This record gives sequence, structure tokens and C-alpha cells, in this order.
Amino acid sequence: MTRIAVFLGFTCAVAIPWPVSAQQNPSPPHTLHEMFDLEFPESDPLRKITEPIFLGETNFLQRLKEKTRTQEIRSGSAAPLRAPLGLVLCGGSARAYAHIGVLKALEQAGIYPDFIVASSMGAIVGMLYAAGYSPDDIEMLIHAIPLESYFDTVIPTNGGLINTANFTATLRKLVGALDISETAIPIIVTAEDLKSRQQIWFAEGPFDLVMAGAFAMPAIFEPQPLDTFDLIDAGATTIAPVEPALRLSNRLIISTAFYDRAMNFSSPITVLNRAVDIGKTRAGMKDIERSHAFVIRNDVENLSYMQFSDPDTIIAKGEKSAASRLEKLPPELRAQFENAPPLGFSEHRAQMHEKLTSSIRQIQSGELPSTSLVVRGAPILSLMEPFLRAPGETNTDPRIGASLMFSVSKLRASVSYFAALAPEAGKEWAIEAGLRANPLGSMNVLLTTRLWGDYGTTYIVDHRPEYWEFAGLLKNTAVLKNKRIGFQLGGDLFLKTTGGIAVWRTLGLVDLASTQKFSKLGAALQPWYTANVGGFVENTSGNQIAAGIQSTLTGGLDSTWISPKARAFAKISLNGQEFAGSSFDGFRSSAPRASSLSDLITNAEVSVVLRDMYLDMAEALLFRNFEAAPFFDTRWSNTLGEPFHMKDWAAGLTFSFEARAFGLAPATLSLYASYSGSKVFTLQIRSGVLLSSQKF
Repeated sequence: MTRIAVFLGFTCAVAIPWPVSAQQNPSPPHTLHEMFDLEFPESDPLRKITEPIFLGETNFLQRLKEKTRTQEIRSGSAAPLRAPLGLVLCGGSARAYAHIGVLKALEQAGIYPDFIVASSMGAIVGMLYAAGYSPDDIEMLIHAIPLESYFDTVIPTNGGLINTANFTATLRKLVGALDISETAIPIIVTAEDLKSRQQIWFAEGPFDLVMAGAFAMPAIFEPQPLDTFDLIDAGATTIAPVEPALRLSNRLIISTAFYDRAMNFSSPITVLNRAVDIGKTRAGMKDIERSHAFVIRNDVENLSYMQFSDPDTIIAKGEKSAASRLEKLPPELRAQFENAPPLGFSEHRAQMHEKLTSSIRQIQSGELPSTSLVVRGAPILSLMEPFLRAPGETNTDPRIGASLMFSVSKLRASVSYFAALAPEAGKEWAIEAGLRANPLGSMNVLLTTRLWGDYGTTYIVDHRPEYWEFAGLLKNTAVLKNKRIGFQLGGDLFLKTTGGIAVWRTLGLVDLASTQKFSKLGAALQPWYTANVGGFVENTSGNQIAAGIQSTLTGGLDSTWISPKARAFAKISLNGQEFAGSSFDGFRSSAPRASSLSDLITNAEVSVVLRDMYLDMAEALLFRNFEAAPFFDTRWSNTLGEPFHMKDWAAGLTFSFEARAFGLAPATLSLYASYSGSKVFTLQIRSGVLLSSQKF
């Protein structure tokens, strides 16, 4: 027993001097908060993701305080006024166009916000409004320049399928080098940072880059780099950016653009979209419920998020929804939201309107926005030939391949390889270098060089060059009120790699067109026209040099349902030498084209347009602007020694529609079937529309 006791005592005596930190665990936590601190110490990055980063907070609060003080002085009251009035614009993709209508209704009721909080597509509307544009100006802008047409599809090596460099450059041209801390109305724009996983509240920062980050839908758009952040759409976490507004005021108006339509969950894309929507809508609803705000629930919840081509419908729904909600407010409650615009607001708007209209005319005329250096890979996929091509335009062949694109300042360049999907002899593949430059005003120069060839017995290794192609196009356009006038001069040259000229052609045209848009009300027929006239020189028929004149006149009447259209195309040789018939010149038949001294093609159709009808598939594809038209075409021509007479006719039906994927700029496709006097039945699909007004 004694030996055992001594052993135990020795053990205790030796254990006491050992360092506690090396041999013992820290004291056990006594509270749950201490347990949390133990698992997630202050230095752990995960501790920070629940708290947003508020950039420009001090300046924003000062601006808001000055606005309140100004209102106090204007009211002549010594007592503090009510809390500042905040307007929250929720996300919702195309449905967020409803906020434009909401702004119209609020202004008609004498309600102007002291500050704005916006996210996702709501940020586009909110930032333009905060910059000083009226709701009507914002509506004019999205009609005149559909900004989604400046999104470039790229190979996803930078986190997304769409690059927005051209979009941000266009925005800089429209708004200028504006910082959002300088907007006429203070605004907070929310976005998410991929690196820190924190939400960023922007009250300062470059206007264009903040906007691009605000709507950068994950995986669709490339994340927007800004300072140390890689920004994506805050709509990934909540569709309603209420939290920043609640920290600033209890006097809030919230404009929603939720999605609540019947859905078929047989498609995995639909399931994925709903899975993402559940979390962000749930979070948004919780914040709206606890805000006790005046909520305008816009009647757009059954619309597709891709309906960017229907701004008029969505804006009208927003205006009607807001007006209805305002009418239901008791007078004493409505008076709490009445708020005068800031001093000098009208004058600032007038200046912004002048700048906007001038910038729109420049962009419509063809001026390229100036970009920073961008290098991206891009896919090439073109399945259908267009109806018509401009002189020197080379990107018309059905093809598949890839391109490396460069853009800097007002230069755009590319190096490409593609395989033709409907090849001619000697033109199965091509290596291409292209350049577009905007050296002065609206003048554009396009240059293309291609090496064409055929494949040998092994496609991967055996490439046999056959032709060099050199093409160029010089264009200049001016937009004057409701007219567009300009010229184009272009041509191509084919050289055999073995030596000698294969074929060449040049064409110069003066263009004139109306730019009047389709009437929103659809109450009256809207006339439109496009016209051009010029001269050509070419050796397309047996190396004979033919020279003459060429002209096209197209016109019609647009209405809500019925739109009659007509076209006449004439090409006449003046030196007695024949030219070869085009593969497609507007005569809707695949009947063979022969060489001739003159050609006259007429087209007439009456279109039935279903403007309000749309179809979406799996929440990924949207089809709209369905148009069906019976048509009748004629071809008149003559050769040397014969009189001018009708050579052929074609009658049939054409059907066209717009297709849009994930909200990108739409592609128009046309399918037509015809039977001709030469007993040829034709069924073809082409890109674009033959009798198009080409209005802005």
C-alpha cells in the first residue's frame, strides 16, 4: 500500500510544473456564444459573410442628411421633418421593366424618393433614374438601344457565357464617367462578392461597372471585377434588397417584380430555376413582411423573365399596378408619402435628356463605344443564311467554329477558324482575320481576309487551300430626327491560290430610311420605308466586266394585327455585259438564277402579327413576335437580244418569329414555302426577315 501511495504522489508532483497550454485544453465554454467563438474565431473569414460591406456609407449618409435639411428649410418648419423616403426596386429580369411604370405613377402622385435601393435588373432602372433620367427617357432608351444587344457570347473561360464589355462601354457613352456617389438622387446598389461571400452595398463606384455587377446572373454573365471584388447579381440570395433601406428609414416604398406562374417541372432547367428562386424569394418576402412598407405588387408575376422584347406591356402593367395601389391608400396615409423633388431637379433632367438624345443618335448612326482591352474566345455557330447581305459582308455562310476576339478603344478584331455547313467546292473550311474600326464619327471600316480550302482524306490533318478572299466595307450613317441617311461602299475579291483572279465585285449605295417606331397604342397604321440606290461593277459572268445601277425600295404599314408590305429590287447592266444571278436576291424560290442584263424582283405580302403571344420552353427559350404572311413574288429580266419580260413568279406562305435564349438579344428566323411558275417547290429557313422595316 505504501509503494502505491508514493507512486501516486510522485505522479501528482511531476504533473504540476508542466505548461498548461501544452497539456490541457482551454477551459470549456460556459455559453453557446462562447462555443460559437471557439468554432469560428474572429479571424475566420466565415465570421464576416453575414455582415455586408457598405462602400461610401459616410458620404451617402451626409447626402441624405443634406436632402432632409433642404426639405426642412423649404417647408419653413423648425421641427424635424419625417424620415427620408426610400424607394426599393426589386430584381426580376425583364419583369423589372415594371419599375419604369411605377416611377411614372409615383411622379404623377407627387412622390419623389429621397434615396433608392436597387438590385439586379431593378438596378438598371434605379440607377438611370437616380442619374437624372425621367421614366419617359428610360423608356425611350430601351426602345432606341436594346442594351442586351451589346452582350457578347463567349467561351466560358472567365466564369460566364456572356461578356459585358460592350455594354459597359455603351453605358459610359450614354451616362459619361459618372460615379454613383454623384447621382442626382442618392442610391445604394447591392451585389454579391464571390471572393469574400459578403454582400456589397455600393453608394460609390464607377456607374458602368457597378451596374454590370448588379445584374451579373451567375454562370450566365461573367463576374464583374471591381477593386478587389468579383461581383455577381445580389438576386442570387434575395430578390428584394430591403435590408439597406431599413437601416436608413422606416418610410419606404417597395416595388416588386416576383415570379409566380404555373410551371411544369418535367424539365431539369425548370427545376433548377425554381430551386434557385425558392431561396431568394423566401428571403425577399421575409424582409418585405418585416419592413411594414408601402408595397406595390406589380402584376407581372406570370410573365417570363426573358421578355425583354415586350417593354411596353411590362411598363404599362407597372404603371397600372402602382396607380391602383395608390388609389387604395387613405388620404392621410397617402399624404405621408408625398415628397417634392430636390431643388434643380427639372433643370438637371433637361440637361440629361439632351445628352441622352444626342448619344442615342450617335450610337444609332454606328459609332462604336470605346472599350478597354478585352480578349475573349467566342463560339461560331450559324445555321442559316440571311435573306440579304451587304457589299463586302462575309459572315453569312452557315458555319461552325471558334474565334479569338480582341477589342480596345474603337477597334474590334478577330482571328477565326470554321467549317462550312453547306460548302461549295473549294470552300469547306476557312481561316479568317477580321477588323472593324470606327476612326471618325459614325464612319465604320470593316476588313476581312480569308483562306478557303477543302478537306482531304483526313479532316484533321489534310487541309487543301484553294482561294484567298479579301473583302471590305465602308459605312457611314447619320440619324436626323425620324430619318436615317448614309452610304455604303464594299466589295470582295477571290484569288486562286495557284494564281489568277477567280471573281470580284464592288457595290456602292446611298441609303435612306424612316426611323419611326411602332406605335405603343397600336391605334393607327404607322408607315415606314427603306430605300437605297447606287452602282455596281463586277465580273461574275464569264469574266465579263458588267457595270450598272442597283436599287431597292421597301415599305409598309405597321399596325397591331395586320401589316401590308411591298418591295422592289432592280439591277441593270449599262454596258451591255451580263452579270450572274445571285444565290438569293429576294425572290423566294430555289429556281435556278441565270445570267442577265437586267433583273427586277417584286415582293408583296400581308402579314398577320401576333404581337402579344409568346411561348417559352423550360424557362430557357422564349419565342415571340409570331408573324404569318401569304406572299407573291415576280422576277423580270432579259439577256442580250431578247425583250424584258417576266421570267418567273413564286407564291406561298412565310412564317417568322423571334427566338431568345436566357434573355439574350433575339434572333429572327423565317420559314417559307413556295411554288413557282417554273414548277419548283421550295421550303427554306433563313435568318432575318425579307421585308423588314429595320427601324430603331
